[in-house]
Amino acid sequence: MRHWSELELDALAEAFNVGVGAAAAVLSRMVGAEVVLSVPELKVVDAAAALEAFGIAAHDRVCAVIQPYGGAFDSRALLMFTEARSYDLVRAVVPAHMTDMRMGDMAQDALTEVGNLVLDACLTAVGDLLAAPLSTRVPYLVKGEAAEVIGHMQGEEMMLLHMLFSIADRNIDGYVAFLLEQRAMQALQEAVGRFLCAHL
Repeated sequence: MRHWSELELDALAEAFNVGVGAAAAVLSRMVGAEVVLSVPELKVVDAAAALEAFGIAAHDRVCAVIQPYGGAFDSRALLMFTEARSYDLVRAVVPAHMTDMRMGDMAQDALTEVGNLVLDACLTAVGDLLAAPLSTRVPYLVKGEAAEVIGHMQGEEMMLLHMLFSIADRNIDGYVAFLLEQRAMQALQEAVGRFLCAHL
């Protein structure tokens, strides 16, 4: 696994913060209430260690929005919630009389829309920072045990963010993972290096 310096990770984390701020503003308008998204430290881990790093058990039930993307760093992004938290999020963004506890079509569409919004905002911010535009593709929702869901993100290394959604007095944990193949991860690190050289 490639070594990332603290400075490199800080630069990427700042880009993600910009993206998260943009996503929070759009979600606030969608929900009609203030939405705050927090982004803590960015981690790069071996893909096999992703669930442990998130503190999620392999058998936990989760819902995840997976967003393939292309461009400079062809790969996948994932926004994952435990099943209970995904219901909390849907209740926050879907009118109460329309919420289906069985995750009907409207609830699944709402969760996919939130995932697409958050992931697209983060990827756009990273692409803008590094002058390396990324193109998003059609996102899709998967549900099941955490180990099975994370298996959709096949690869060697992941960038992880633990994100807290504060919506209408609810605190909802979300887990963000960016999966890059070795060549894409190298290209991303080189782009971060060029950015730092140009701005330091």
